[in-house]
Order: sequence, then C-alpha cells, then structure tokens
Amino acid sequence: MKIREEVLEEADIIRFSGGEIPEVALWNGIHYLTQDEEGPRLKLTPHEERFLKRAVIERYLTIIERDLTLANIDQSLYRGVKRAAINWQRLKAFMVKEGLSLEAARWFVLEKLRVFLMDLAQEGRPIDVTKEELQSFISALGFACLPLLGRCQICYPEEA
Repeated sequence: MKIREEVLEEADIIRFSGGEIPEVALWNGIHYLTQDEEGPRLKLTPHEERFLKRAVIERYLTIIERDLTLANIDQSLYRGVKRAAINWQRLKAFMVKEGLSLEAARWFVLEKLRVFLMDLAQEGRPIDVTKEELQSFISALGFACLPLLGRCQICYPEEA
C-alpha cells in the first residue's frame, strides 16, 4: 500500500528530529497533516497512521541505543542508562496504549543493554547507575536477570 509523500516526510521528521519524546512529534504531525490550516488536510489511512506510529518506535529505539552505546559516553549527546530506562518505559507505555507488540523492541533493548554492559566491563569503566537501578531496568524489560551476560564484572559507581 502506498504512503503519500507528505506522510513519508512527517515520518522522517518524527524519526530523525522527533526530540526526546517522539509522541509529541507524532501528534503534532498528525495535526499538521489532517487539521492544520497550513497543512495538506489529509484523511490518513490506517496504514499511514501505523507508518507514523512505527516512526515513533524507531525514534525511541534510536534514543535508547544512543544511551546504551559505549562510544557515546564521553559525548554531549549521551544521557545514560537511567535515561535509557526512562525511555524504555515511555516506549512501552506508547506501544501498550496503541495495542502493539513489545517483543521485538524488548529484545532489541535487552541486546543493546547486554552488549553495553559487556563493553563497559571489557573497558573497566563504571556503569552510571546503581545495582538496584540496573536490576529495575532489567525487570522493566521483563527479565529477572540479564541473559547471556556470563561472567561479566560490572563496576558500579559506589565500587569505582
């Protein structure tokens, strides 16, 4: 099914410029596309609406990945593991509200967290959250512990 050019452009705005809370960009975009006097005043198809919502999910996953990437730690764009956990909660709430399956996103975030922790341990760098905060994030992802972490020794702030 074809997505109209205006919808494609709005999805790109959400995906690449949607800020830290992409739902705001989604609702602004839907308003612009459907109701704004300066917008095209389209009647969005269900397929186009899903396409825009998918852009929100992609934006959240990009933000979470940013904060679970070792190379970003010393850059100004890095917000930390706490922020990744907050954004997971926001993404989860959005997906539940929209009736979307969490599984693919949950496994994506879990893998990014696992690799991030392994990279931190390998570099001997401390994580920027407490054990309790990390466990809370893992629990929010639906796990009792982080699978496949092996014998990775995580250095927490109070141990650094």
